[in-house]
Amino acid sequence: MTRRQERVNSLMLRELSELINRRVQDPRVRGVHIVNVDISPDFHLARVMYSFLNESGTVKPEDVQNGLDSAKAFLRRELKKDIELRVVPELAFFYDPSIQHGDHILELLRNIKPSE
Repeated sequence: MTRRQERVNSLMLRELSELINRRVQDPRVRGVHIVNVDISPDFHLARVMYSFLNESGTVKPEDVQNGLDSAKAFLRRELKKDIELRVVPELAFFYDPSIQHGDHILELLRNIKPSE
């Protein structure tokens, strides 16, 4: 990965996090956290890894995915305003369950009772 790709990855991660948390009005994407952005070498595709905590148990990953997919055009338009690139990459969102998995493991550890 080139230094330029790393800089664009970092910048896109920061900008997408800000846009999703502050500007996207869709309730399906509330609480979504951008975990990683990996841009292709030709800068035409950005693989965006996201996660969310499902504390209430009512949010389905499919609904979050649909919400992000419906916000793609808005996000690309806003990125074009904020990031100076010749071509704003297509966004492809992928669910990363690592945060939920870690949260589940912490809950299991909290429930362990030490033996006397």
